[in-house]
Amino acid sequence: MNQSPRRTLVVVLPFALACAAVVTTYAALRDRLPDPLATHFPASGRADGFSGAGSFVGVAVALLAVQGAVFAVLAHRTSRSLGSLRPLIACAYGESGLLGYAFPATLFANADVPDAADVRFPMWQLAVALACALPAGAVGWLLAGADARSADRPAGEPHRLPLGKGEVASWSRTVTSRVLLAVGVALVGAGAILAFAVSPGSGLPMTIMGVIAVLLSACRVTVDRRGLTVTPPVVRLPRLRVPLGRIEEATSRPVDAFGDFGGWGYRIRAGRSGLVMRSGDALCLRLTTGKEFVVTVDDARTAAALLNTLVDRGAGRPADAG
Repeated sequence: MNQSPRRTLVVVLPFALACAAVVTTYAALRDRLPDPLATHFPASGRADGFSGAGSFVGVAVALLAVQGAVFAVLAHRTSRSLGSLRPLIACAYGESGLLGYAFPATLFANADVPDAADVRFPMWQLAVALACALPAGAVGWLLAGADARSADRPAGEPHRLPLGKGEVASWSRTVTSRVLLAVGVALVGAGAILAFAVSPGSGLPMTIMGVIAVLLSACRVTVDRRGLTVTPPVVRLPRLRVPLGRIEEATSRPVDAFGDFGGWGYRIRAGRSGLVMRSGDALCLRLTTGKEFVVTVDDARTAAALLNTLVDRGAGRPADAG
């Protein structure tokens, strides 16, 4: 079995096990459960929300199945682009570990209680759920194995894009970080669980962080007469711009998000910084300050060639084709 299908199956496995845990727990406790079940608990731990046992199990299994499908699609697409899968798989295992404990724990809390209004779900149960998520995430990290790496290539030579006198050109691409997208989806899911199991307000901060992560998981990279501009494709803010006057030269080369920058997002290292959305091709700018700025994006060689031409034109130098 090659690496891509294997890793997709590895992602699906914990959600399947969590579904099995929910269904098995319900089957074992069905005759001991009140109807309806207590399914919502505020900080006091005293039940204030109820639902039918069948509907609770159905919603739990559906939520696990949907999250498993989302992570499987992300893992499959990331493996095809040689992106970093280990953090994504670890996040999937952590999420399934949290939910795989929380749902059966709710059923156990209802067992042998004649009236669902008397059910208690102490807050230490949430701490246990989070404690389950951490080792589950570690297991996912180990099972994922080492990330596939693209073949090493030297840093690209600077090229120029031939433009006639008075001719204008621009270049634009959108790049998505599947790791940040997965983290955002996981946070939204965890916030929904907290809102469902505790109170709507308790899950709001995590849900907001998840929505922000999803909105910032992609960016639009544009090269034109103003220089380099990077913006989120939906909200258009925050905007990052490097004007032509700050650029000495542009090249392209492959970048490993974790190995070269220690993670994803806006990264700062000694002598360089960058917006690292994923591993792979990157546009690399040597600035007039001597520092380097990097943006991971497809077709970075074309972007670099156009930038070099525009920089030469702005400085009054002849732009020779490279």
